[in-house]
Amino acid sequence: MENIQYHPYQPFIPKDAKVLLLGSAPPYRFCTGNANDLKNMDMDYYYGSNSNLLWEILFTAFEPEKIDSISYLRSLDEDRKIKTAHQVDFLQNFLVGKHIGMADILLKFSRKGTSAEDYKLTVLEYQDILRILHNNPSLTKILCTSRNRVHYWLMDYLKQPIHYDFIEIRDNGSSLILKNNPRRELIIRILPSPSARSVMRYTNKKDFLQQVSQIYYQAIINEI
Repeated sequence: MENIQYHPYQPFIPKDAKVLLLGSAPPYRFCTGNANDLKNMDMDYYYGSNSNLLWEILFTAFEPEKIDSISYLRSLDEDRKIKTAHQVDFLQNFLVGKHIGMADILLKFSRKGTSAEDYKLTVLEYQDILRILHNNPSLTKILCTSRNRVHYWLMDYLKQPIHYDFIEIRDNGSSLILKNNPRRELIIRILPSPSARSVMRYTNKKDFLQQVSQIYYQAIINEI
């Protein structure tokens, strides 16, 4: 069964953001429009699934003393609307402080069943990433949270004929030139997926967080 869904969140790009962290789309239950479909430990925001480790990765990388805050936020015993307001405020304040923007490449998509796997998604409409880049000239990097899908979809979006006169893709998809005035270059990098399945490639969750958080830290802070 195919389910047509829309992305539930607006891109979040703080003023003076340097990095755009780009994902695919939230799991099925986040896109139904019914907060009651969420699990108790979910956060109704980007990478909010109770099994996704993106926020643990970022806090391990930048504010390890606050890593327990993620578990605390997930376990808040509040009405869902109040709980979500606290969670989103905390997470967005973190992103603002680290100059990180957040968006997903898919805006409208069909999904086979209720699977959270990206390969079960079919693109119907892309997020207007170039508009985000043009409206936020401080952005210098796009960091994709998956090679197989996010980077592939980003390249597919950028290579649409409508964009030919405005951009140039270089170095096998690792550099993007925006030709409009002012001309500027953005670096594109692929990061390890923060999905729970990725932990299986490591000794344990602690080892995963330590190694992957360093990759994210270097990708975000390094001037390339």
